[in-house]
Amino acid sequence: MDYNQLLDLLEIDSLDEFEYFEHFVSLVECDEEISYELFYKFLAAANSEVLDDLTDNYFEDILKGVPDDGMEIYTLLETIRPALTGLLKNSYSDDRISYVDELYKFRNWYNFDSIVHIKRLNGERNKDVTISEALSLCRMEKFSEDKYRYDFSDCLDYEIDEYTISIDAKLDEEYEEIMEEDEDYYEEGLIDKDFPVIDGEIYEEDDNEDNY
Repeated sequence: MDYNQLLDLLEIDSLDEFEYFEHFVSLVECDEEISYELFYKFLAAANSEVLDDLTDNYFEDILKGVPDDGMEIYTLLETIRPALTGLLKNSYSDDRISYVDELYKFRNWYNFDSIVHIKRLNGERNKDVTISEALSLCRMEKFSEDKYRYDFSDCLDYEIDEYTISIDAKLDEEYEEIMEEDEDYYEEGLIDKDFPVIDGEIYEEDDNEDNY
């Protein structure tokens, strides 16, 4: 697949049109081989804010397909989600290699390398599928008489570097804590929030009055 074929797959004419949820789904869940070079070339030039929203929304959507007893896989996906958005927030548009690496690894694991053991309860039929197929099947159960049991135990070895957590997110939390402390300080009456006065300014005004 080349760049133009990728655009055709996403049904867009240029990268500027890469902005909708369906585009991201098609990119991540495409069952055709996409080389890392092409994957990086495409995502390195994409809009950062758009990518951040699409990444977060994508994980929010696939988490809805996790079965009720799939707490372990749910937790894992919830861990991958901030790892990816954190890498994106701490990168530049021309240096997005960590984010692309992680998303490319996730794409291969989610669509091709993972193994979920499923059992059809009303047919006693066992089958191995990928996580992508398992979550899609789980969604379809709501509209079908077929019911399945899912075993995700053999696809929980996805490794995430602990340093992929967003530094920006930590800084935002620290900033909010500082602002809350400042609000409390103002509310205690130690400083007039609307008309803060520094002692030195008062003395300077008094000195000027004495000169007249």
